[in-house]
Amino acid sequence: MPIPYLITTLLFTLVALFIAADASLISMNLLSAFPALRWVRVHFITLGILSQVIFGLLPLLIASLSKKPKPAMRWDIWLTLNVGFVSLVAGFAGVYQPMIFAGGTLIFIAATLLLLQLWNVRGGDAPASRKFYITGVFYLLVGIIIGTGLWLNWSEALYIKVPLEAHIHANSWGFMSLIFAGLLVDFVPMITGRLLSSTKNVSLIYWGMTLGAFGLVLGPWLGGSLPPTVSGLVLHLSSTIWMVVLLIKAFKQSGKLNSAGAWHLVSSYMWIIAPIGMAPFIMLGIVEGAPIEQTAPQALIYGWVLQFGIALIPYIARRFFLKEENPQLGGSWLSLASATVGSLFVWVSIFIVPARGVLYGIGFALFAIALIHPLKELVEIARTGLQKIEAS
Repeated sequence: MPIPYLITTLLFTLVALFIAADASLISMNLLSAFPALRWVRVHFITLGILSQVIFGLLPLLIASLSKKPKPAMRWDIWLTLNVGFVSLVAGFAGVYQPMIFAGGTLIFIAATLLLLQLWNVRGGDAPASRKFYITGVFYLLVGIIIGTGLWLNWSEALYIKVPLEAHIHANSWGFMSLIFAGLLVDFVPMITGRLLSSTKNVSLIYWGMTLGAFGLVLGPWLGGSLPPTVSGLVLHLSSTIWMVVLLIKAFKQSGKLNSAGAWHLVSSYMWIIAPIGMAPFIMLGIVEGAPIEQTAPQALIYGWVLQFGIALIPYIARRFFLKEENPQLGGSWLSLASATVGSLFVWVSIFIVPARGVLYGIGFALFAIALIHPLKELVEIARTGLQKIEAS
């Protein structure tokens, strides 16, 4: 993992901690000076923390698994991604359309350059995970177009009936789901000493997630059309559950299931399954959709994406930056409990309206606590690695 990506990951993790604490204080009416912006919070986890790791890691990982030379640091991708992210966040804060357009365009360029870099690593030695990564980044490009268009009134020109939902689905069920699945395919053997599953099963999971994500994006694009939405839901949910079962099996058979990091990875998927599981009740009119659609992405990102990152990012940094042969997964029992209970509070706040602000605030206070341990881990990894570099 290149040093620039490690440093920006560390910085964005620190900012994400303060933003979570800020959201907690505002929700409980204890602070009003810095109004929390939910999309800024979400994007500091996705584009801020996870994308730094994904953009920095994937070229190195694919080249290593393909037995090809280590690629050079792509400063053009790193600069374009981070200048775009800063511009996007600044645009969100002031609802300034030119800045949002500039940020979205730069991130789109960075993602395109990454896609081309991954595409060029092909041949017989390319790992099975490569197709997960390429398809995931493609969905990111779709999500960027839809998301940028939300602020620039492109939705009508693109004939997108429910653009916000299509954007969330492209980024969550497309980009993050496929990238995370690919990472599990690659890292489970490193962690446990055994494959996640056979090549055939991995390929079936890939197609289930890919086609499922397509249906989940197409459904809201067409105004909530049930055939693509329901078929996408079934394909994506069944593939995800199958993958989690295989993950638990691999951890259990290797004796790794007794660590907090392993449980971070396993339990994180509870929070991607939860909103998918609520979809039928929304479509049938049993549960009101608006409160869930407004709040569930916060629990999804902090419960699923954040927990996945808490476990895997320190592991990746130890393996690729510190060059440890058998590094441990990140996280602690406190970060696991805090992230899990925090997600529960955020979900409960959807349904208990009178206490919504307090419950939501408690949830984000717990998310802030959950971020303390991984932040300490990343600081220690960066300090140790930089000391080694100085001494060499």
